[in-house]
Amino acid sequence: MKLITVEAAFDPSAVEGAVDAIEAQASTVRSMSGCDGYAYYRSNDTIAIIQKWRSMAEFDAYRTSDTFAGLGAALKPLMAKPPVTMVASVESV
Repeated sequence: MKLITVEAAFDPSAVEGAVDAIEAQASTVRSMSGCDGYAYYRSNDTIAIIQKWRSMAEFDAYRTSDTFAGLGAALKPLMAKPPVTMVASVESV
């Protein structure tokens, strides 16, 4: 299983817009083949998105999807700096 963590900082006035964009596409991501989890967490001006994918190929399919492109287009102008993405291989418990 792949555990993907994306952490992004936003201008404080843009955080609500970022949350709205994430929530607007979350159910679509959760229903994609291979997605075993998709959640976000917020702390002040930082949002972390935690995703679980059965395989890297299925995560890559998401990254090339219109859903991912739309989220990126909505979030990038709101970010204070580029996001940090971490990918880990984990075993399901």
